[in-house]
Amino acid sequence: MTQPADWSRQFQEMAAEAGRMYTQVLGRYDELLRRVSSGELQPEEIQKQFREYLQEQAATSTRELVELSVGLLAGLLYVEAKYREALLEGLLPSDGPLPPPPSPSSIDLTNWFQTLAKYATDQSVRGMAQHQQFVERVAAGEITPAQMQEQGRRYLESHAPQFLGEVMDLGLTFVSRLQQSSTNLAQGLYDHVLGPEADASSAPEPPFIMDLRGPSGSVVTAEIVVENTRTEAADVVCRVSEFTARGGGRSFASGAEVVPGRFTVAPREARDVTISLPLDRESFTPGGDYFAILRISGAGEHEMVVQLIAHPEPLEPPRQTGSKKRNT
Repeated sequence: MTQPADWSRQFQEMAAEAGRMYTQVLGRYDELLRRVSSGELQPEEIQKQFREYLQEQAATSTRELVELSVGLLAGLLYVEAKYREALLEGLLPSDGPLPPPPSPSSIDLTNWFQTLAKYATDQSVRGMAQHQQFVERVAAGEITPAQMQEQGRRYLESHAPQFLGEVMDLGLTFVSRLQQSSTNLAQGLYDHVLGPEADASSAPEPPFIMDLRGPSGSVVTAEIVVENTRTEAADVVCRVSEFTARGGGRSFASGAEVVPGRFTVAPREARDVTISLPLDRESFTPGGDYFAILRISGAGEHEMVVQLIAHPEPLEPPRQTGSKKRNT
């Protein structure tokens, strides 16, 4: 189970991965347009190959999406039932271990919803029976208000953070796998029509990480070299996303400035780009970590993705100087 400190990092990694995937698919789309405009490929033939590929992949793709959906829903049902029973733990006799949810790989496509609905109904019946038993024991005085308060306190201290963590894990896993499934389908489609990419080394590089570290309240700067790998002049655009704290929370505009933010660079030449970030104390808490993405497009075949990590350092307290006491 992940911790809150990991969620922002995972979100940033997923965003960077989505950017790389999008850039790669966009490159293949550009290749398709070039080959159509040159007459190498005919629109009618492309439509025919599209239909063939989608028919070939329909069963596999549908099965994958169903497994993702069932896995998410079954996982949420199981987590809800598990922590509902944890809230009553020690107050009611145990009903035995909670049955695991149905495995997506074991469900036939024609009855996956019925299987999941039956599991949900079974857990609902089990929960209603436990609730009825709880009410009866409270009415009989077997469970006191003090016991309920103590159990609630223990639950909030130990189980509530785990509940949130498991829900976040389910959501992040679902989005990541759905993103990968969509990209694989798109890449397979272009491979079917255009053939495999000639140069696998042209795939986007992993994101570069830039550390923006400095005293709280100061303005930190860093430089990166942008090289035009094209054979013609490139119009380069730099964009910075909003920052997000490592521990989660809403993203916010940081006042980060990229100089120059837009420029033209000649073929095979490079230009220094400076990013400055004011670490104001209202937005950047000293000692915390904050993440953003710098995207640099136009200088090469793929968009350049730079992960920015801001770390405002606490100010050192002023040193106390001793003083001599004067006798009067």
